[in-house]
Amino acid sequence: MKVQTFIFNWKNQFDKTKEKIEQLKLIGETPIVINSDDNHKESNWHNIGEESYFTAQFLKAIELFDGDILFHIQADASFKNWKPIYESALQYQKRYKWGIYAPNVDYTWYTSERTDLDMFNIAQKNLKMVANTDCTCWMIHKDIINEAIKRKIDFSPYKMGWSFDIIYTALSYIKKRPVLRDYQYTIEHPQGTNYNKGTAEVEMHNFYQSLPEELQKPFDMIKGDRNQLMEYYKK
Repeated sequence: MKVQTFIFNWKNQFDKTKEKIEQLKLIGETPIVINSDDNHKESNWHNIGEESYFTAQFLKAIELFDGDILFHIQADASFKNWKPIYESALQYQKRYKWGIYAPNVDYTWYTSERTDLDMFNIAQKNLKMVANTDCTCWMIHKDIINEAIKRKIDFSPYKMGWSFDIIYTALSYIKKRPVLRDYQYTIEHPQGTNYNKGTAEVEMHNFYQSLPEELQKPFDMIKGDRNQLMEYYKK
């Protein structure tokens, strides 16, 4: 099963991106860099311009993706030993056929208290079904990516990219494909953004309004009463 890794680079993240590239090369992985920093361009990177934010970067990754699993890492996400994450993801894919798999992230708004679903019984204590993994460092199976394409979900009008993680998570629940967070690994991620969060929130609201009811329903559960997501496994 082919895991294809993408790193999203932007202004002031060049050193962290280069560090991750070298870390991943040591374990035989060659990440694809989607770059929106006009001051740092590499010939083998996909340089899409500084006006590009998360949406443009993610859509470029989808365009380039030809694997079985898309592994997306934000430039400001840091970890020292990536190999076990790949190994665990493949191990649990074989066992659980997950739609989304991710390590824990510190910092994320989607903390354990806001996202864990304890009603799902998983043998491994390090694993939790969650309402949302966050999209800082996560893996998405091609079946879920293809489901979004099949449904013609249009992400392009929403520049900041809030809701990508919610949409793919919602599709995973609709398809009864587990959304797993692995707490044996914790990615370092600083607080703060380089964009306007108010604008991003307005975009998220507009995106939600554009969705069909079938997707609005799990979207509401993810943002509200997450325990209702269990109903997808009762159908």
